[in-house]
Amino acid sequence: MKLMIVDDEQLMRQGIRKKIQTTGLPLTVIAEAGDGMEALAKLREEEPDIVITDIRMPQMDGLAFLQEALQMRPELQFIVISGYGEFEYARKAIQYGVTDYLLKPVDKEELKESLTRIMRKIDSRRQQQSLGEQVKHLQDRSEESLRDQMLSKLIQYGDDSRQQAAARDERILEMTRACGYFAAVVFQLEPFKLPHLSFRTDDEKLLWFAVQNIISTVLAATGRNGVLFRHVMHENELVYVLGGQTPVEAESLQRELEHILEGIRCHLKLDATIGCGTAVRQMEVIQQSYQHAKQSLRNRIIHGPGRVYMAENEYIKASPHSIVSREDEAFLLSCLNECNAAAMHAWIEQRVEAIAADGGVAFSHLESFCVEFHLLLRKYLLTQTGIPEWMIGELDDLLHWLQGLEHWRQIPKPLIEMVHNIIGQLYKLRHSSEYIAIDEVKLFIDQSLHEPLNLQMIAERFFFHPSYFSRRFKERFGENFVNYLTNARIRKSESLLRDPNLKIQQVAELVGFKDAAYFSSVFRKATGMTPNQFRTLNAE
Repeated sequence: MKLMIVDDEQLMRQGIRKKIQTTGLPLTVIAEAGDGMEALAKLREEEPDIVITDIRMPQMDGLAFLQEALQMRPELQFIVISGYGEFEYARKAIQYGVTDYLLKPVDKEELKESLTRIMRKIDSRRQQQSLGEQVKHLQDRSEESLRDQMLSKLIQYGDDSRQQAAARDERILEMTRACGYFAAVVFQLEPFKLPHLSFRTDDEKLLWFAVQNIISTVLAATGRNGVLFRHVMHENELVYVLGGQTPVEAESLQRELEHILEGIRCHLKLDATIGCGTAVRQMEVIQQSYQHAKQSLRNRIIHGPGRVYMAENEYIKASPHSIVSREDEAFLLSCLNECNAAAMHAWIEQRVEAIAADGGVAFSHLESFCVEFHLLLRKYLLTQTGIPEWMIGELDDLLHWLQGLEHWRQIPKPLIEMVHNIIGQLYKLRHSSEYIAIDEVKLFIDQSLHEPLNLQMIAERFFFHPSYFSRRFKERFGENFVNYLTNARIRKSESLLRDPNLKIQQVAELVGFKDAAYFSSVFRKATGMTPNQFRTLNAE
């Protein structure tokens, strides 16, 4: 992968370059720049995958550069570097979508972890795009299905000069020529069970056709220019690509979409939720409008399903200011220093409820609150320990969890768990290294094989974040937690089976299996023989 370094200090750029070279990661530093203006020019020429940028620079600072660069390349990944006193700048960078930042002086191991995390993210995106490319190769006899696959690829990933997916659909091509503005509208049908009304168990396609018919009838009556299809990768979604010679008038479109919701309720006795994306000027970037529509749909966790959510009103007007104020920060840091978990728990619950109770709030407000809270905890932990992820996990873990929420009331729990982990583990980590801590866990596992152990229980006992602990455990011992636990139990059972006075049920219970039959099944899978066969073979 290709990387660019942006910093107004040459020595700093050289230092970062050398640290990257020592990581052994498959990265090539293809360009350096001393300010944002120079970086933008090189961005167009070199097309890096990752950019490491300082926040404060002459000419064009890091924040202005971020804005411009993300408009040019929305998929570009950034690592932002800031001084300890520049936390407000880092906070602003988060609002532009940056999820990785490092404090000066840049630590080599922390840099390596950040780069590794970003490279995994890029690889994952490329794999998804590769899967998207394969969609068009699926052999399906239905012409409509093939069209849905092609249009799903267009809405998910956009178009490009090599594939020209849009050019192969006459309706999309006609819209591209006739329209100057495009927007995506996403219809999500709330879960339903068949049979339903007159629809039988095997009538799912017929029901979806009925939903599409209601949508098409309402929009056709208004003279809208658009294409409706079912997303092949998100089967509860219908997508309408809307085109016009002028930007869509949001209020009139919202009324039409609410009319569609009423029609689905009235005629099909089903609920749906609609998200409408912002307008773009080119069909090739329609995926940006689609992503805005999907983001606006996340507002259902606050305001509920069965509504129309307009990105123009809710996504774009998300709060630009900090949700965690300076006074909040001072209070929380004081609570952390005093290990006052109760006060922090109460503050989290009250703040989340207050944000959600605001009639004009959007999902992005709650998301920003969670991100800022995570950053505040990380900022504090960096003054106490070099491995904050042990206790609070990585920001990507939190963001991924947020995207799967069903209701805003689920939000306080993981934030409270972060606080619990910090207060329970902080003093232990001050006097031990990362690997000493994980070795302590391994020792506990080896001595407690008779207990009903699991990842969540271990994480809670030792005040670790489950996802981060799981990754670190595998890095340290070469196998994941579940495999290690199973193998350790099998090793101990082999030793116990050599004692002829112990029954199989007793051996099973001594290594954490309540059911002898299940123990025998696991033992046979691991060793190739039953416990009795093993005992016979190893009898003295």
